[in-house]
Amino acid sequence: MNVVRFGLLIFILLYEMPLYAAGSDTAGFTGPYPVEIAGLPKGNGGTPISTEEPFISRDGRFLFFNSGHQEGRKDLHYARRSGRRWVYQGEIGPDINTSGDVQGNPTMDDNGHFYFVDATVPHMVRQARFRPQTGKLEQVREFDGLPSRDVRLFKQRFTGNMGVEVSPDGRTMYFSRATWDLNLWFPGKVLGSNILLSERKGNRFVFSETRAKYIMKHINTHELEYAACISRDGRELFFTRLLRDSIHHGHPRLMIMRATRPSRDVPFGRPREIRAIGHGDFVEGPTLSADERELYYHKQVGKKFRIFRVVR
Repeated sequence: MNVVRFGLLIFILLYEMPLYAAGSDTAGFTGPYPVEIAGLPKGNGGTPISTEEPFISRDGRFLFFNSGHQEGRKDLHYARRSGRRWVYQGEIGPDINTSGDVQGNPTMDDNGHFYFVDATVPHMVRQARFRPQTGKLEQVREFDGLPSRDVRLFKQRFTGNMGVEVSPDGRTMYFSRATWDLNLWFPGKVLGSNILLSERKGNRFVFSETRAKYIMKHINTHELEYAACISRDGRELFFTRLLRDSIHHGHPRLMIMRATRPSRDVPFGRPREIRAIGHGDFVEGPTLSADERELYYHKQVGKKFRIFRVVR
């Protein structure tokens, strides 16, 4: 091997090394363990309501989640930390949940700015202020820092937003841009999904597709990536990956992935599966605990979803 080729090889190895090292350490998680929420109301079949898409407030005091007996019919709920357990408080209100629509996937920054997916508005996301004393949302309005939904009736395709996650400092919004097929006017099977981001510029969020694709260039693949969770320092990303071919085979295969990066201005490295969670179950929606030692997510148990956690 001549000197030029040897030098080129060393350059390539050094350049790629952070990408392979980042996210490779998925060991250290143990579990999974079920998460109990005391006082959950009864749902269909006389069993407690489904608990899906968990989010833990940055101070660790509240556990937000949504529940729905059918896909496309979800409502927002929350629980409060009491000692070592969670205690159910009720639905998020007032007048947030609507019958027959999606209100779900809650997230919040350090300053109480609350965001959630709402299928009733064009950008499919709303924002508000959460009041911990009352558990109510105030100043509720549509969040327009993302691209709007796009309906193409001729192609029977629908593209919109889901899976929102705001950074603790409130300056970056991660979201999933997904496409579904249409059954007349109604979304059907999901066809694709990528994780993108919108960043705060002054007093508003601005979406740059070029910037988003650069940061996520090792995250988004031919598979479906969605439901991001970001660490406090912005260097660790968790998300759900759904294998595309498994959808067509009728047995969806999902896994929770982890990726890291050395700083907030560079792309995330190549992700690795969190093996403690596994991919034999329907698992989605990771979220970190306040101390970032626990990762919560939901898993299908029978006909409903339940929240579980792994610990590191």
